[in-house]
Amino acid sequence: MSFKFNWGHGIMLFLGIYIVFIMSFVYKTLFISDYDHVLVANEYYNDANNYQKEIDKMNNASQLKENVKLVSTDQGIEVVFPNFLDPKKITGFVDLQRSNNIKLDLKKEIKLDTLTLLIPADQLKKGVYSVKVVWEYDKIPYQLNEKFTYK
Repeated sequence: MSFKFNWGHGIMLFLGIYIVFIMSFVYKTLFISDYDHVLVANEYYNDANNYQKEIDKMNNASQLKENVKLVSTDQGIEVVFPNFLDPKKITGFVDLQRSNNIKLDLKKEIKLDTLTLLIPADQLKKGVYSVKVVWEYDKIPYQLNEKFTYK
């Protein structure tokens, strides 16, 4: 008795391979921690309500002669404030978020003696961060939102 491969066998073979592919994809997304997906913000409704305030802060920052700069160095990420500001009067925070892993998010308070805030390399992983620098100077709020690649 010999086995003949016909189109019915081909369809069943294709469906079997397809089902195995889909099931492996489902397994990876549910049980492997590298594929964890989380919300970028836990309170996104409140964030949406406060968005006009953020726009006002970004407009204030865009009216400055010089804005905050982000620089990647061997020591980490430097947040450099404009040189016409007094570093002792700057308050706020820097929020770094990784969209692929909430465990890599970092929030750092701004307390300066010089115009540069260093976020150390040992607290960072290489990749793309959504950086939000929110600061206040002379009771005027400012904000910078930027995608930044740390290398």
